[in-house]
Amino acid sequence: MSDHDTSPELADAFAAFRSGGPLVVPAGAWAARKVARRRRTNRLVATGVAAAVLVAVPVLANAGGDPDPPVPPAQTVSPSPTVPTTTVPATPPSATSPSAAPPPDGRIHEKTLANATLDLPAWPGNLADECPSGRVRFSDGRAQRSAGAELRASIVQVVHADLDRDGTQETAALLDCSGLEMGEARVLAFDRDPAGAIITMGVVIGETGDIGGIRRIRGEDRSIAAEVTDRSGDGSPDSLAQRQWRIYSRSGGRFVQTGGPDAFPPNPRITDLSVTGSELRLAPDGDRTTGTLRLTVRNAGPQPAATPRVQVNVPKGFEVRPLPSTCTRFVSSQRISYRCELNALAVDGRATFELPISVVRSQVGTGVVGEYSAAVWWSRTAEDVPYPEPAGATKDNSTSGDIVVTG
Repeated sequence: MSDHDTSPELADAFAAFRSGGPLVVPAGAWAARKVARRRRTNRLVATGVAAAVLVAVPVLANAGGDPDPPVPPAQTVSPSPTVPTTTVPATPPSATSPSAAPPPDGRIHEKTLANATLDLPAWPGNLADECPSGRVRFSDGRAQRSAGAELRASIVQVVHADLDRDGTQETAALLDCSGLEMGEARVLAFDRDPAGAIITMGVVIGETGDIGGIRRIRGEDRSIAAEVTDRSGDGSPDSLAQRQWRIYSRSGGRFVQTGGPDAFPPNPRITDLSVTGSELRLAPDGDRTTGTLRLTVRNAGPQPAATPRVQVNVPKGFEVRPLPSTCTRFVSSQRISYRCELNALAVDGRATFELPISVVRSQVGTGVVGEYSAAVWWSRTAEDVPYPEPAGATKDNSTSGDIVVTG
């Protein structure tokens, strides 16, 4: 095709193609202004909008009656970044909407608890008939089951800790119910209900298993620590008992031990000693009647006995002659006593102890002329207070027998 045969419209189209300009131009001045505005817009809008304009251009060209222009090669366009959107609730929550009620404050002052009415679980064993239980009114930290009851309950100590893990503290109290001859301690936990009334959460710890006493308590973060003593034996003084701190926490609606030792080792101050003997037989020996008292001392354990002691009592007039260096003589109005110290006795060990005993012959006849007694114990204290024995083990700590004079 020659240049002079080319129409002005077709020449403009080829010029636009060579220069990279738009390939479709709507007819008329209004269309030219529209194309100019579209060029400015194409520089600002995102790729998705530009693609929509390109799709719409052939439609406009067809509407203007122009022939279809040549299709240029496809151009790669980088996608525009995705702008994150934020969902705004249709109705924002009210700033004045009510919140959950706070848990009750279970931190009860000691004076308040000491003058409150408390729910007390029944006490175990023989204490159940004497110690107050159920709804009990305390006054100045004390309460009795009845006016004539021998035993009295007392609030000994009060501590606080977050026992139910609700963010507020609850109250634990060490209670004791005792009288002249018997008694027991336990730890109870208390809280308040939503109305502010004091409620009992349960027993934290009592004198069960190997626990023979509860000396004191302290509040931990979410638990109660209790200093407990072992069951050190019949009539054991507290100073000889072993002590441990044990930790208790609430789990599943009850209190369980969660820390500290769960058992006591054998008490090094307790061992089961025993003494046995037979009748003391005396025979004439010049102007005296003499014989030998033989006693057997045993140690059944569980500990060695460092310094066992034996005391022998005889009627007045009878003497230990000669007196061993390990023995000491004591005289009372009714009898003469000899206290003798033995060598250390191992567990399951035994020792035969002998004392030479005599009396002036003219003071006694023949046959059974009296009775002796003997007792064994073990002590390291300056006051010679006997160490306790395991429960029920003291029945064989003494023996007795007849003194018989033969012709």
